[in-house]
Amino acid sequence: MDVRHASWFGDPASPILGHVHLPADRRARGAVVLCPPLGKEHLDTYRGVKALAEQLAERGLAAVRFDYTGTGDSAGDQDSPDAVAAWQRSVVTAVETARASGAEHITVVGLRAGALIAATALPKCGRADAVVLWDPIVSGRAMLREQRALYRLALGADDPEDPRVSIVGGVLAPEAADALGALKIDPRSLNGTRTLLATRPTARETAAVSALATALGGDELSLDAHESFVTPSTLHSAIPIEQLTRIADWVVAGAPAATREVHFPECGRAVVATTDSGLPIHESVEYLGPNEMFALRTHGVAPEWFDTEGFATEGFDTEGFATEGFDTEGFDTGRFGAPRRSTPTVLFFGTAYEHRLGPSRLWVELAREFAAHGISTIRFDRTGVGDTGTAHGATPTPLYSDDSDRDALDAVAALGIDPQDLVVIGLCSGAWYSSWVALRGAAHSAVLVNVILWCTHRRKSLRADLGPNAPDVPAIAAPAEPQTISLRARIKPWAQKYLPYPLWLLLGRIGVTQVPEVGLEALRRAGVSTTVVLSAEDHRWFLTQRGEEGLRRLRRRGFTGDILTSEVGEHSGRQRDGREFLRTAVTSTVLSRFGSRTADPAADEYVS
Repeated sequence: MDVRHASWFGDPASPILGHVHLPADRRARGAVVLCPPLGKEHLDTYRGVKALAEQLAERGLAAVRFDYTGTGDSAGDQDSPDAVAAWQRSVVTAVETARASGAEHITVVGLRAGALIAATALPKCGRADAVVLWDPIVSGRAMLREQRALYRLALGADDPEDPRVSIVGGVLAPEAADALGALKIDPRSLNGTRTLLATRPTARETAAVSALATALGGDELSLDAHESFVTPSTLHSAIPIEQLTRIADWVVAGAPAATREVHFPECGRAVVATTDSGLPIHESVEYLGPNEMFALRTHGVAPEWFDTEGFATEGFDTEGFATEGFDTEGFDTGRFGAPRRSTPTVLFFGTAYEHRLGPSRLWVELAREFAAHGISTIRFDRTGVGDTGTAHGATPTPLYSDDSDRDALDAVAALGIDPQDLVVIGLCSGAWYSSWVALRGAAHSAVLVNVILWCTHRRKSLRADLGPNAPDVPAIAAPAEPQTISLRARIKPWAQKYLPYPLWLLLGRIGVTQVPEVGLEALRRAGVSTTVVLSAEDHRWFLTQRGEEGLRRLRRRGFTGDILTSEVGEHSGRQRDGREFLRTAVTSTVLSRFGSRTADPAADEYVS
């Protein structure tokens, strides 16, 4: 069994979050640095990259996964003008960290855009002994052209007044888009390096990849059916175990036989941002509940920690790092890190099989924004998702399951928060889990983003399927194949329009269809302060499910919750303008619930 830990490393002013996998005896034949893709491909391949890291550790190698600066959980803004250079510096930092651990043999693996970023960063990395270009994007210009076309096709157009450039799952400053467009893998940077080029057959036939293969003259691996991993047409990305094994075989074959003791950083906390007034915002690694679900806590900036000029009065050094309240490995002992029972806290639930980032990193950005207002936040991975549980050889976890129900309640219980001080937030399936815990008295406030599953008890079939027979986050992939329209699907539009509402509501209560009144009435009866936030696409669905009719009935019974709707946006929250609406709606709701308890005068001005 491999040993693993999460750690912040690199420049303390802009720390990177990494995950280290080590052989059980902490002795390694070498180290492998795994460079991830960008945007939605990063989310879809996250567990697959983790599975490869686990395989490598089992075979005697240390493996390091990490998020580039401004992506994932690392510090930095995704729309920074300097983003591309920051990604490349992240690769250099990860390689230097691996080398400093004591590993003498270094392999760099880059998947998709990760191959492009890694290959262009290698000249500043020192010598790499081996490089794997895994389904590589050879040209940044070609990537941007493809991403822009896919974005327009799947998500629509953005407001032209905002000059930022959208990709599926992220947004770039114009300067960063230009810098990305200028990148191209130069095979000369890999001269003298043992290389593996792993490509899909269709990509191998293109002029760019063919020329790269010829220039490299290294080993090659054909990736069959790779689309279901990198660009899945379903909610669940299929981990290509056989391909991972062949990549691991190649890496291990080139590593030395002798092992060396390795020591990677074990820093469980870091300053990830600062407020407008320069006060530090901390994040720390935590493990929640009996299943030790991986979580990151963003600590609210507490006024009593600072003097009138915004300087720490106790517990922090001059650079903003905590000196008290953490153990020797950087984990919270309860004094400063874990929120007291009176501390306002937000718990974010993930969406479908995506790990804890939220739509296009929205949960990360909101967590750091809320911290400036004195609000602590937690984002976590349920079992079988992200960094909770083993990925290699594991059975995929259903989207809705009894185990995930327990995970949701365990996460809340682990916080030790008075329900009055807790707001639960999630999108789609995450919204369902948010309402699930709220209905059980664990939280008195819920923000349900793009919720479409309104039942309070799911059908048995929903607790077993990877892709349940219910609406959820639509995939961004090839057009769907034509399907036979069922009798139920043909009848439903008629029932939506003509069936007397009491009968329509009855169908919702027994789970035949999704009727908003069912879930909202349950939350009203439970005394949960509820805000529903809907993109334009989800608002249309709300109306077709006769949500307005049910809402009028609820208002007469005293329902005081808010239904906030947008004129733009789609279900997944990846369309840029729709996501900005979600950001504003969620922020205003949380700040209205908690008010301002911040030490940052600039944030106070924002609240007012």
